[in-house]
Amino acid sequence: NLVSSMCAPFYPTSAERHGIESYMTGGILGVYYAATVLASPIMAIALTRIGQPMLLQIGLVLVGSCSLIFGGIDRVENTVVYGVGSFILRALQGVGCAASDTAVFAIVSSRYTSDLARVNSYLNSCVGISFMIGPPLGGLVYEWSSFAIPFVISAALCFTAVILVSVVLRKQCIRAPGAEVLSPTEVFAKSWYLLSDIRFLWIVLTTTFGCACTSFLDPTLSPYLTNQGFNNTAEIGVFYLIRDIAFTLGTPPVGTLIDMWRWDAATVLAMGTITAGLGYMMVGLQTNGPIPVHYVGLRVGIALVLIGVGQAPVFSATLPAMVDEATALDFKRNEQFCGILAALQNFAFYGGLWAGSVVGGLVTYYFGFFYATLSFGCLVMGVAVSLILIHKSRRKRAHYQSIENLDLE
Repeated sequence: NLVSSMCAPFYPTSAERHGIESYMTGGILGVYYAATVLASPIMAIALTRIGQPMLLQIGLVLVGSCSLIFGGIDRVENTVVYGVGSFILRALQGVGCAASDTAVFAIVSSRYTSDLARVNSYLNSCVGISFMIGPPLGGLVYEWSSFAIPFVISAALCFTAVILVSVVLRKQCIRAPGAEVLSPTEVFAKSWYLLSDIRFLWIVLTTTFGCACTSFLDPTLSPYLTNQGFNNTAEIGVFYLIRDIAFTLGTPPVGTLIDMWRWDAATVLAMGTITAGLGYMMVGLQTNGPIPVHYVGLRVGIALVLIGVGQAPVFSATLPAMVDEATALDFKRNEQFCGILAALQNFAFYGGLWAGSVVGGLVTYYFGFFYATLSFGCLVMGVAVSLILIHKSRRKRAHYQSIENLDLE
């Protein structure tokens, strides 16, 4: 994630210099998420054949190699070659991300049973840190050196990680002779069986909407703040930083509380999504008359804190909620089981991130920032409340079933 975000401050400038339109630049950067979404189900199949550590290494090598090649694309003069090459390289980086993320979350869910939420929250907190420091670090290195150096650093980080994985997980890098291997048909059948359960499906849907809260504001908040009187780019960047800091700091406590107090993960996921929805209903509020700029900044800042705090449970509680629901459906917790769940989680995560930026830009363009954020906040809260009601009905049925079994005995 650090590697994918380092090019954000300077790549659009390079693309414009090569004759690439702004909407095409958005498509080049956004194809990373789309490729991750499409490749995640395939990675669940690959994981059952080559194992978790090997899949992680392959993903890191692919991302690092593409970054290394990307560093030389600024020397290409032809606009078509530059654009197509950038698109393909970003897509391949997304495929590598799907491989590495699926492997990482599969490793965590298979090796940490009693403290899954806590460890998962630490992982997602690292993701938040990488997204916070990636763009400033990339922009700083670019200003001090050249276009290629940030990509060379990214590739070096990936290749170093490959070596560390080999050292730390060297015993797991070789598949056991008797390890179960699932065919593509079996993987898709098990995934379809999980998604056919209304409670599991709603966990995935809530996660998708919760992750869309992360990217919905990316193409829309900056123009809105500019119209409200914030003309300094650094000031606008602080608002995005507020959201990311709230998410990064809020993620570890949520995971720890889920494990320590045995909070229901699906309910925590829903409550976090509701909090983010409240933030969206607040961020674009309109008034009858003009108000001072600092009041607008205070309102938007509080709303972004709510959104960031709400996203913390979304990223921390999704995997534990999926594990709990799949276990209730009599799935055996093994390497294949964890790989399928990790792939479905990636599908929901990156699907939401991709859809949020696309839908956010379109809805805001046609209906304005106020109606876009208000309607999106209401929709997100509606999905989360539905998850609570569906989950509550399952627990009631389980309670009544236990009473009936007791009466029969």
